[in-house]
Formats: sequence, structure tokens, C-alpha cells
Amino acid sequence: MCRIYGHLDGPHLGPKALRAVGGAMREGGPDAQTTGLGERWALGSNRLAVQGIAHGSQPYRRPGLTCVFNGEIYNHRELRAELRAQGHLFEGDCDGDVLLPLYERHGEDFVSRLEGMFAIALVDERGPEPVLQLFTDHAGMKSLYYYRTSDGGLRFASELRALARYPDFPAAIDPLAVDRYLGGRAVWGPGTVHREVRTLEPGSVLRLAAGRLDLRLTALEPARPDWPDATPTVEAAGEQLDALLQREMGRMLDADVPVCVITSGGLDSSYTTALAAHLLPEVSSFNIAYRGDWPADERHWAAEVARHCGTDHHQVLLDPAGFPALVDRFVRHLDQPNNAPHSLSTYALFEAVHEAGFKVALTGDGADELFGGYARFVKAARDDSPTWHRAYQGTMAAVHTEGLRGLYTPDYLAQVRAAGGFFGDASGDELDRRVRTGERNKLETLLRYDQFARFPYYILRRVDHLSMAHSVEARMPFLQPSVMRFAHALPAGIKVAGDTVKAPVARAARRWVPQSVLDRPKQPFTLPIAAMIKPGEALYDMIGDLLLAPGARCHAFVRADSVRELLRLQTESPGAHAADALWSLLMLETWLATRDLTA
Repeated sequence: MCRIYGHLDGPHLGPKALRAVGGAMREGGPDAQTTGLGERWALGSNRLAVQGIAHGSQPYRRPGLTCVFNGEIYNHRELRAELRAQGHLFEGDCDGDVLLPLYERHGEDFVSRLEGMFAIALVDERGPEPVLQLFTDHAGMKSLYYYRTSDGGLRFASELRALARYPDFPAAIDPLAVDRYLGGRAVWGPGTVHREVRTLEPGSVLRLAAGRLDLRLTALEPARPDWPDATPTVEAAGEQLDALLQREMGRMLDADVPVCVITSGGLDSSYTTALAAHLLPEVSSFNIAYRGDWPADERHWAAEVARHCGTDHHQVLLDPAGFPALVDRFVRHLDQPNNAPHSLSTYALFEAVHEAGFKVALTGDGADELFGGYARFVKAARDDSPTWHRAYQGTMAAVHTEGLRGLYTPDYLAQVRAAGGFFGDASGDELDRRVRTGERNKLETLLRYDQFARFPYYILRRVDHLSMAHSVEARMPFLQPSVMRFAHALPAGIKVAGDTVKAPVARAARRWVPQSVLDRPKQPFTLPIAAMIKPGEALYDMIGDLLLAPGARCHAFVRADSVRELLRLQTESPGAHAADALWSLLMLETWLATRDLTA
């Protein structure tokens, strides 16, 4: 696992500028900082040594080829054996050793052979012009941001805050990104908060040669499950999923450093915890909760799973009085505004994981998006009204379109309308179009849209950036190609069987987790902000002080009187609507202040 950066062409940069870029994301690769330089290019890496620690120094080199990569290749042992049989010799045991030999044999399609999570940068100098190529994994677990220079070059980095250290970084904010954030809970790619900066989407292959930029997207082909009697059933799907996950977990637990699991107490993390305990003689699990009596406290569920599985359980407890200081710390590591309240919990949890001596943590992320685990998916799939998408888009927004009309300043509202209207409406319209014209059933259309349009930017960026802020690699078994291909091959009636959401996961987990976990109602891993944003609580005071200050940066976009009204509503009758809006604005204001940027 690493953080990477580099460029091809553009105005010349000296070593000091490159060190500044790499230094801005040192936490994500504290073990080694290296660069490879050519006449027109540079590739840099900050290494978090997890596999093949004695070797694996980057950049990797072959005649005419140089590359750096961020991530883990879980099938590297199989690939290494295949390449050895073809005559290739290896010195060490690092997963990245296989990348350039595979590229030599398969060209840019070599990424189709990789199973894992990755962002790869490769310079090919075997032709008359150096060629820069960037690759991202099929799920978008690892980020790459980039921009073009004035002379047609390209600069890139794993994190926006590092990319911003380039002297010619185009820092101008896209004002419409605020509407995209409030309408989508995060800034969805491929655009970013900066007008001229983009991020690579899942499965991207970008190629820059002789000033010409080409970008294409690759897709996973669905699996072809072998069903008993040629008929898919929940039982058979559960058995096949369990076999896939045991295989993937076995590969993910293969590391040269200590590995732990995140155990929220929900189905997905309980299942991965149980599989880890089955595959390893000793496993440590981590859960986070808050001092005091709060809604949606899952610590007792996590403790029950830990006892059932025999893990060494670590219960992390946060004091809500310290939340304001945590907000400032974790927002610094979020490259763009993100309204997920559990960003705070995620940041603190991975800090505890790091302090306990772990470099790798397994999580249950992705199961809900692949197998239909959220009620909003099911409700929308069964809604036959012509305006179903308007209700659904509200579930994806921090503030619904009607609320934004009264929240935005007149000038900003006019700007949004002049640009074509609200992002939330546009995303709802696009989803409705896909449902009406696509070949997939409605539920699968909803799931695919979430997996590739929203999930990478709202969830995966948060997990990646906030884990790497503490030099911890987060591994996600449900997002491996074999599991995703299998999920994409399942009929909707298998994923959601009657009233049972995520039915194959529940069936697969049945033999591993306590029955109480299978029977409990689903609840999100989150921060109970509706209860925590009320008079007497530290978050309440922080929100009032920042959002109502005369110089609040967010006032360039939202009306102070509307913010004051939201705070009044939350004061008199605490609830999810006002709390979500206030928290979202707190994230925006803190992000703007941290960057000292305004539109």
C-alpha cells in the first residue's frame, strides 16, 4: 500500500517541488519515500510496507518501463507462479513485482489479470515518445486525481491535498460543486471541487502520449454460476458466496504485518469477523462507540460477535466533548466535502487500530451496494409511480431539492439554475432514464448506479483517506472481482427474497454468526447526530459558532437566516432533517476553512 504521484511533461519541476507533493501525504506511506525521474517525467511513491517488506522498493523497473502503484494485488502468488513458468525471475515477495512483467505480455489489458485494489501509474519509454498510463481498479477503491498543464502535460496524485502542492495547481473552485455535494452527500466523480481537476472513475485506463489524452472505462463481466438443476436459489447463492468469500479472505489475511478486523455488530462485518477467526488462530477485532447513552449503540452486538468468534476484542470509546477537535482533524484528510457523520467515527477507529500496532484492517464495506441491503433500494424498486425517482433522489441527498431552494442565497440559486438546475434533480432524471431504457431490471439498475456513480466517492474515498491518515490499509473482501462478478450475475429475486434484503449474504453467514445478528433489524454504522446536535452538546455549540459567524465561508452559498432557522428547529425539536443539513454545512464550512478557499 502506498501513495503515488507524478507527471509527464508540463513546466519543469525540481526535487523540492516533488518532495512537497509526496510530503503532503506522508501518513499514507511512512516507511519509504522514493522517486523515479526521466527527462520529461517523474513517478513518486510513499510506501506503507505490508507485503514483501524486505523488497518491494518503488518505482518498479524493467527495460524501458517504470511504474508505481498504490494498493494490494491479492492474486500475486498465482500470477508469480504463472510468470515463473514463462521464465521470469523474481528476487522478492512483493505483490507489485508482477505488474511490469504482466504489462510486457498483455499491454494495458494487464489490469484485467489483477485481483485486488489498485491505482497504478506507468511510463512506457519503448517508443519514440514517453507514454504515461494510469489505471484504477474495478470498484474504485483507490483514488487518483489529475489535471492538465498549460502545455498539454499531466500531473497526478493519490490525494487532492498532495496534488495541490504542485506549483501550477489550478486551485479555482467550481461553485457548482457545492450543489453537487449537498445533492449527493459527496462530490461525485469524475469532476471534483476544482474546476480543472478530475478524478479517475472505477475501472479507468488513461493514456497520455504526444500531448493526446485518451480515457476508457473497463467493466467486469458477470460470472456464470453453476446452479443446481440450472435454477438459482437463495440457498445455492449463499453457499457459492460463502466459498468465494472464504477464498478471498484467505488471500487478504496473507500479509507480513499484523491484520485485524472491524466489527460494527452488523451482518457484514460480523460475517467477515467470523471468517477471519475461522482462517486465523488469533484475530483482533475493533468496535467504536460513544461515552454516554446514545441511539443506535451497537457495541453490545459487536461484543457478542467477538465472544462467539473468540477474537481479542478492542472497544474504542469516544467522548463527545472532544468531537470539535476531531472534526477539524478528520476533515483535513477528506479531499472534498463529505457529509457522512461516521467519518468522525471512522477516523478515530483507524487511529485506535494504528495505536494498537496494526497496519491492515478488514471491513465489510460493499455488501449492501452489491446485494441490495438498503431499504431505499427495495422501496424504490417497488415504487411504480411516475415520480418514484424524485423520492429516491432525496434519499441520496444531504438536503432535498425543496430544501435547497430555501437554503441557497439568491445569487447562488440563480447560478445553479443557469447551469441547468439542481444536481439532485439531474441525478434523479438520469436514474429514471436508465430504468426506462436499460436492459437490467429496476433493482439491479439502482444497485449499479449506486456502485459506480455514488459509492466510490461517498463511501470508498472516506474509508481510504481516513484509514491511510493513520497508516492503515483497509481491505474489503466484498469488493473483490470474484464477488462483484457473482453479485452482478444474481437475479433481483435472489438478492431481495420477499422481505429479506441481502438474502445471499444472510444465507452465507448463517453458519458463522450468532442467530441474534441474523435476526436483528438493520441499522447503519453512523454517528447519532440528531441526538448529539442539541443544546449542551459540544457539536451544537461548534455548529452555532461556525455557521452563524459573520465571516462564515459557506455564506457565499447559503443564507445565514436559513441556517439560523435550521438551528432553531433542531434546538426546539431535534430531528434527522435539520441535523443532517446542519452537519452537512459544518463539513462544508470546515473544509473551506481548512483549505482557506472560497468560490
